[in-house]
Amino acid sequence: MDALGSRDIERCKDCECDSIKINSTYNGLDQRYGKECGRYSNNYLYEYLFFVDWSGGLLSDVSGSIAYIRFVSDDTGHYKGFNLTFIAGSSADGGANYLNASEDETITFGTPKAGAQNYPADYREQWFLIVPEGRQVQIDFDTFDLEDSEDCENDYVEFREAYVTVGDPKNINGQYGPILTKHLCGKTKPSSIQSKENIVWVQFKSDSNSTTVYKGFKASFKAGTFSSQDGNAKEDFD
Repeated sequence: MDALGSRDIERCKDCECDSIKINSTYNGLDQRYGKECGRYSNNYLYEYLFFVDWSGGLLSDVSGSIAYIRFVSDDTGHYKGFNLTFIAGSSADGGANYLNASEDETITFGTPKAGAQNYPADYREQWFLIVPEGRQVQIDFDTFDLEDSEDCENDYVEFREAYVTVGDPKNINGQYGPILTKHLCGKTKPSSIQSKENIVWVQFKSDSNSTTVYKGFKASFKAGTFSSQDGNAKEDFD
């Protein structure tokens, strides 16, 4: 099993832009794993981040095992890459992005190739935005270009408060958290969004319309203390 101390690799559909892939060999047996991408800050939950399941109990002791790591990137986007160490532990999934902004740090996030290329059809991506305890999350938009539809039923981005499950600091839940915004779509850039707590869950979703010609959104977040919020993008709930 391995853990990534940090991972800052561009996320696209099926990790087709940039990716890291890990294969291992133990006692002549090949262990192959899928491509991975996405972003995890270096200080996210004390570097308890991403795990590969060596499967089937074949590796009761990782000593003597061999891992082959392949990193691929395209010619657009600028990210910091990854930091990899090997430790003992359990396997876990990592389908979302976990971003931790320290004091006085601003981190950007958004749809793949935001502003430069159309976002893909039938695509979903999540982000957990984390700031120090006792602070709130401030989210500011740089660009915003999503398909407009009645009640934002086709493509949208949504924001909710997130929370850590009691007794399990590695389990952050966002999809059932208090709502910070209704579903946002259209071309009008929203005003700043602020949280009440220190973790925000964000989800972008596009429908299966293959003729989508919209550039997505790009935003940033940082720690702060705030008192009010509003938004002027088109909004709605399910």
